[in-house]
Amino acid sequence: MRVLKPIVIGVVLLALVAVGWIVRGLMPAEQAAGSKSGPAMAGRGAAPQVVTATVGEASLKPPSKYVGHVEAIQDAELYAQVSGTIKKVHFKEGAMVKQDDLLYTIDPDRYRAKVELYEATLSQTKASLAAAKANLESVEAQLTYAEQYLKRLSNAGKRSVVQADVDKAKSAVRQYKAAQQEAKAKIEQLKAQVKQSEADLKVARIDLDYTQVRSPITGRIGKAEVTAGDYVSPGAVMMARVVQVDPVRVRFAISDRDYLDLLKISKREGIEAIKARLVLPNGDSFRGEGALDFVGNRMNLNTGTIVIRLRYDNSSGELVPNSYVKVLMETPDTARSVVLAQEAVMTDQKGEYVYVVSAKGVAQKRYVKLGDSADGKRIVISGLKAGETVVVQGLQKVRPGQPVKVADSPTASKEGRRS
Repeated sequence: MRVLKPIVIGVVLLALVAVGWIVRGLMPAEQAAGSKSGPAMAGRGAAPQVVTATVGEASLKPPSKYVGHVEAIQDAELYAQVSGTIKKVHFKEGAMVKQDDLLYTIDPDRYRAKVELYEATLSQTKASLAAAKANLESVEAQLTYAEQYLKRLSNAGKRSVVQADVDKAKSAVRQYKAAQQEAKAKIEQLKAQVKQSEADLKVARIDLDYTQVRSPITGRIGKAEVTAGDYVSPGAVMMARVVQVDPVRVRFAISDRDYLDLLKISKREGIEAIKARLVLPNGDSFRGEGALDFVGNRMNLNTGTIVIRLRYDNSSGELVPNSYVKVLMETPDTARSVVLAQEAVMTDQKGEYVYVVSAKGVAQKRYVKLGDSADGKRIVISGLKAGETVVVQGLQKVRPGQPVKVADSPTASKEGRRS
């Protein structure tokens, strides 16, 4: 018995050592490492740094959307006004041209000759008219002398005057009066000829001017449909087309209900309270505000819509006539809604959610129901109240129920104040 007692004690000690090693093996590595692993553990469990924003209230109404058609305010088709052969083309296809720029020259020789002919005819007719006026003055002078001579003979005594002389004086007066009438008629005829010659010369000069085909408007010119050597005649073939590209109009139709809503807002807050923003086909926003150019005076019976046209400056050339754009009609909305920054929203299989930070700095996952969006914000239908704080940056580091460290962010602060 005395021999077995030391053996039993040794067995018990070995068993205790084995249990110790087993317990150590079941412990996490960090705890087994003791005090040396303490700092690493503290760093790994530290609260993540995030940026937050305060949920607020704001007027946030999504703009009404329409399909707009870009129209040129002016669109000119060029046709020849006189017949002739194209002598020269003065423009580059697709280039910008200004009003009165020379585009084509039609052979002017024949029209220049007509001008010279009518100029000569007019000069000759005016010379004849001047001669006719001088002849009238001469005839009228002779008539005056004849009338005075007849008057003297008539006032003289019958004994001192021969009746034949009186009759001869009366005949001379009649002849000069007839000549006077003839001279006046000739003058009137020549005046009419002068007017005719002036009209012929004016037409000839107009035709000569038409040999130089100029742009009626400022815009972009298209393809040259006729070239040097082609024969053209009035109204036969379109020579080219010039389209005004700055400014332009955007035409779209709105429903009768939208029209009445806009009318109510314009009466209450002024037409300037209504803003129209354009989105180009590539998704970019057009920089520039439109001015109201036209509102239709009746509804379309088939569609229940009315046409509106907006005028836009288009120096950038982004609005191309005959293209389509999206029209976003923005109006002030007096109703305020709870709004949330879009960047705070995440999505999983259950839906959209945010991380709400409590007063103690703990982040909690909360599912929300959201509405329309505008300018990077979403309308909150349910799940959040104004004044609550949500995480907007550093979302990937956050875990539900975990403390977070809020970092200072001027952007977040401004965002919260604007909300």
